[in-house]
Amino acid sequence: MGIKSEDKGTPGHNKYGYDDLVTSEDEKMGLSRCGKFLKYSMFLFNAVILIAGCGLLGFGVYTRTSENRLTQLSSILGSYYYSALSMSLIVSGGVVIIISFLGCCGAIKEVKCMLGTFFIFLFLMLLSMLIGGIVIYVYRENIGDAILNELSHSLNSTFGVAGKKEVTDAWNIMQTFFECCGVLGGVNSTTSWAYYREYTVWFKNQTDDMKEYVPESCCRNVFGLNRTKCVGGPGYENIIPAILPPVGSHQENDLLFTDGCYTAVEGFLTDNVRILAGVASGISVLMVMGMTFAICLCRRIKDEFLFD
Repeated sequence: MGIKSEDKGTPGHNKYGYDDLVTSEDEKMGLSRCGKFLKYSMFLFNAVILIAGCGLLGFGVYTRTSENRLTQLSSILGSYYYSALSMSLIVSGGVVIIISFLGCCGAIKEVKCMLGTFFIFLFLMLLSMLIGGIVIYVYRENIGDAILNELSHSLNSTFGVAGKKEVTDAWNIMQTFFECCGVLGGVNSTTSWAYYREYTVWFKNQTDDMKEYVPESCCRNVFGLNRTKCVGGPGYENIIPAILPPVGSHQENDLLFTDGCYTAVEGFLTDNVRILAGVASGISVLMVMGMTFAICLCRRIKDEFLFD
């Protein structure tokens, strides 16, 4: 009674009988190409994100430890808000570095555990961004009121006061950059350009007979007579800022910024909302791409115990 010899030449068959574990050469090559594409695409993707994370961390440390124009602005908004912003940058940068490192190593070393951790961290980060955006939207009025209170307090009691140069410089920078004057409102508001005259210690402390109603930073083209006209000097008593609101069109001053800075910044953000939305959407898409790469690569990596 003879025993039939095993046909070793039959494709898709091996001596252990695990036919379903062996694929044709064409299938192997296809999987190899796809796997390598996912592997190196994910590595490059995370390498770029790693560099961005280092930049974000470095910028956060810079804002936290160095004297710069941003630190000057903290004297307006309050050190609490500025510290929270700088710490958020540092923490975000550190988290991005850790996540991208996991992605790089998991991809190049083909380690499922690292890729899984990368996916979870990325998902949690995306979820945190979504929750943070919702919280900011829900409490936007409270946040706005808190910022307005800080702006009003700093301008009212510390602008132009001896020993508070950083506050004065910060207001001058903001008013020049955003072309604004005062806190809130437009040309007929008592809390925009008229705020200086109505409420500030800076105006009350002026001892000259001809007081300046607004600082130079509220003016465009401050040269010679232009400056005199803008700050309300002699010969310009019938236009703002020498008169208080409400004002007619013939009493307006083309050299004076008339929008409050909160209003100007709010308008700036509104004008650029599409850009901001595009950036947020782009970041979200990149995060989803990263998670997709991780899932696909995990599925392509073969379990070692099957092929040892």
